[in-house]
Amino acid sequence: MEKQNKQSEPSFYINFEKVLARNIDSNISLLNFLRHNCKFTGTKEGCSEGDCGACSVLIFDETGSLAPVNSCILKVGQILDKNIVTIEGASKLSSAKPLIEALNSKAASQCGFCTPGFVMAALALKEKHKNPSESVIHDTISGNLCRCTGYRPIVDGILSLEEKIKFPTPISCGGSKLKTAVFGNTTYIYPKSKKELIEFISKEKNYTILSGGTDWNLEAEDSNFKKQKILFLNNIKEMSTIKTLASSFEIGACVTLSKFEKLCREFFHPFLDTIIRFGSPQIRTAATVGGNLGTSSPIGDLAPLFLVLEAKLSLLGPRGERTIPIKDFFKGYRKNSLKRNELIVKVMVPKTKKGDSIFSWKLSKRYDQDISTLSLAAKLKMDKNQAIENIILSAGGVGPTPLFLDKTGKLLKDSNLLFSQNALLTALSHDISPISDLRGTATYRSAAMVGLIRKMQRSVISGEKQHSIMSI
Repeated sequence: MEKQNKQSEPSFYINFEKVLARNIDSNISLLNFLRHNCKFTGTKEGCSEGDCGACSVLIFDETGSLAPVNSCILKVGQILDKNIVTIEGASKLSSAKPLIEALNSKAASQCGFCTPGFVMAALALKEKHKNPSESVIHDTISGNLCRCTGYRPIVDGILSLEEKIKFPTPISCGGSKLKTAVFGNTTYIYPKSKKELIEFISKEKNYTILSGGTDWNLEAEDSNFKKQKILFLNNIKEMSTIKTLASSFEIGACVTLSKFEKLCREFFHPFLDTIIRFGSPQIRTAATVGGNLGTSSPIGDLAPLFLVLEAKLSLLGPRGERTIPIKDFFKGYRKNSLKRNELIVKVMVPKTKKGDSIFSWKLSKRYDQDISTLSLAAKLKMDKNQAIENIILSAGGVGPTPLFLDKTGKLLKDSNLLFSQNALLTALSHDISPISDLRGTATYRSAAMVGLIRKMQRSVISGEKQHSIMSI
C-alpha cells in the first residue's frame, strides 16, 4: 500500500476490533482478506459468486442494525470504516450462543462447511425478530446452500429459539475521512458530496463506478489489475437515502434493495412478490437500485416496476443534473441514455393514488435467487362504475429492453378485462418479441405472459389481493 500516516490509513472493524488494511497488494475481496490476512478461516469459500452463502458475514448498517452480506463479492475497498462480524466473533458472544446451541440440538449441521453461513443469516434474523414465521425463515436462508443436512433441521433449530439476540453496539467511526485508498494498482476514490463527484467526473475519463458490486465484482476476481481507478459512490449521503416528499419518493441510486424492500412493504406491497426473490438477503444487502437500472438488462427486476409507476431518473454529469422519464432511458439491448461520464443519481417515484392497484410477478427457473425468465408489472385504476379508467402494463424478458405492453393494455381497458384468448394473443404479438435462450423458449415466454395477464385478470375481477406466483 502507499505510505500514509497512521491516522489516515484505511481501516475497518472486525469482531469489534480495529483492523488496518495493510499489506494488501491487489484489489482483494473481503473473503480473502479475512481468510488469508486475518486467519478467520471460519468464513468459507464455496462458489465465489454470491450464490451459496458459505462466505456470509454480518455488517452493521448506518442505523446499527445487522445484515448478512456475501464477503466473496465484496471488495475491501468497499467496507472502509464499516463494522464486520465473522463466525469467530459471533461464537464468542454470550448472546449468540443460545442460537448456536439450538441449531446443534436439532442436528442442523453435518459436514459443517455451510454452517457458519447459516449461523450468520440466522443471527441477522434473530436480532430483529423474536418469533419469525417459517416463511420468513425460509426467505432468510434462501441465500444459503446446504448439500447434506437438509433444511428442515436448520429451520427447526431457528424456530426453537424464541428470543431476540442482542449484539454489542458497533464501534462508531463517524464516516471515512479518506479521499483515496490504494490497493496494488487499484485506486479507490471516495467522494462525499455531489460537488466532489462532479469535480472528479469532469476531469477523469477512465474509471469504474462502484456501489454494491454484486454484478461487477463477479468479474473482478482478486488480482493486481492494470492500473485502474474505482469511483465508490456509497459515501454520498443523498445517493444512499430515500427521501419522502408529499406526493413522491426520491430514491438514491445507491439505496440497497434491502432498503427498497422496506419501502415496498409500506407503500408498494404487491411488488414484494418480485423484490423478496431478488437474489437473496445477502445480495439485497449490497445490490443497489441504480446498479440494477444502470445495467440496462431486459430482465432487470426493477425496471418494469418503475415503468408502471411512471418514475423519472435524475442523471448527473460534468455539466450538472438532468431529469428524464424512465421510459426514455432504455435504448436497446444493454444500452441506455447515459452520456459519457454521466451516472444515475436518484429515481423519483410518484406515490400511488387512491383507487390505484399495482401488481408484479416474476417467473424464473427456480423460485429463490434466480434471474428472471420474464416478468410483468401493472398499475390500473377503476372508476366508480368499476370500469378500467387507466392501465399501464410493463414487462421484462420479452424484448431487447424492458417495455410497455401498449396494445395489450388497450385491449384490457376497452374490454374491461372481458377479452377473448385470441384477442389477447393478437395484442401480445404486437407488444412482445421474445427469444429462446437457456432460461426459456420464445414459445414458453409468450404462453407464460398470457398466464400472467390472466393472473392479473383473476385478481382484479375477484377483488382479492394479488395472487402469488406460486398459486394456481
